[in-house]
Amino acid sequence: MRILLTGIIFLSVCLVGISAQAHDPWVLYDNFNSEFMDIENWTTNQRIDAGVMILEYVRELHGGRLHMMGRAFGNTGAPYSGVRAGDINASFSTGNVLRSLKVFVKVKDVEVTGCPDLNTSPTSSRARLVGFFFNAGEISLPPAPPAAPGRINDVLAQIRIQRNSDSIAKPQVLEVWADIVRCTDPSCTVGSGDGYPTVVSLGNIKLGQWATIIVDWNGDRQFNFKLNKEPTIVFDIPPSWSVNPVSSPAATLGVSHRIANCPPDERALGFIDAEFDNVFISEYPNP
Repeated sequence: MRILLTGIIFLSVCLVGISAQAHDPWVLYDNFNSEFMDIENWTTNQRIDAGVMILEYVRELHGGRLHMMGRAFGNTGAPYSGVRAGDINASFSTGNVLRSLKVFVKVKDVEVTGCPDLNTSPTSSRARLVGFFFNAGEISLPPAPPAAPGRINDVLAQIRIQRNSDSIAKPQVLEVWADIVRCTDPSCTVGSGDGYPTVVSLGNIKLGQWATIIVDWNGDRQFNFKLNKEPTIVFDIPPSWSVNPVSSPAATLGVSHRIANCPPDERALGFIDAEFDNVFISEYPNP
């Protein structure tokens, strides 16, 4: 199974410098109470696939929160199948191996459209928390450029709060999903689950509702995902993956779109407006 990851990416080249279970105390990374984002703590980027246009976006500190918004339109070139990405990211790394990530998120508004009569892939807009935790290694892949292996075999875990254009849920309902992916190219624009289920539902929340989301890695072969006070979802990594040091431990907050390819007269739209507050981290000491 190949998974489109465009927009999580370029963290290895554009970065600066926990658990759902018991662990070392959480450390507050940023509460966003300053006037501007600290360049010593954050880097930012936009990632846009061919044919996608991000017409407006916002990434700012406002009212003691990180406010991120994006409105994007999809590709209009035939064939009308699949989705393409448009993402707005804010990323950080302390250089230490990540153990756990926690953040408070509220999706204030969302709108998604597709063209279901022509393209069965729905548009999806989401607010998300992403982390790169370890490298799976020892998997047969086409050789990477010798001087720039980049993110090949790095494993990311993420939680995404989203709305799909084919959702049958009430308009105020958002789905919350967690997934783990092994990167299969140096920039991690494409990933794989190597035939194993790597996506799990954490439940639903409502538009305008604050949610606490946690991604926790046990340092070996297990992730724990948590949404609010819902039961922790325990997720074992595929048995074919090994556990080696990640190329660059890093985390990202972002708003992102996977927008259906549709004809010009039905051009698909993805819009999401979200706030993030109080980013906490827990880390493993580097060997």
